[in-house]
Amino acid sequence: MSVEQGTTVKARSDELQVFVSVIESGSISAAAEKMGQTPSGVSRTLSRLEAKLETTLINRTTRRMDLTEEGKFFLERARHILEQMESLEERLSSSRQTPAGRLRINAASPFMLHCIVPHVAEFRQRYPDIELELNS
Repeated sequence: MSVEQGTTVKARSDELQVFVSVIESGSISAAAEKMGQTPSGVSRTLSRLEAKLETTLINRTTRRMDLTEEGKFFLERARHILEQMESLEERLSSSRQTPAGRLRINAASPFMLHCIVPHVAEFRQRYPDIELELNS
């Protein structure tokens, strides 16, 4: 599946997060507390999302909330999208955090020979972008 040029995505990731959080928390108030928002802000976000999608996702009453069929379908897809986004962000973040540069170690010969040298091959394999400089 690809996104064609000119295609407009209606829902934003923060709206998906609010929707999923409300369902997982069981209430707007609990989701608001968990997300550090006000209940009215969470409620507005849900209403905005439903308006954008032109469908009701959650039937709300003063006592309970029930997912509509569209809401059940949307919840499954929203969770998948958020998991994919998290995975993508983690992947990009970890690739940027690969250590690089020069590591200079000055130590006495016996210490270097017995404590440092045995681990050099493993270190180089694990951190290929670090140049080791060993001096005794």
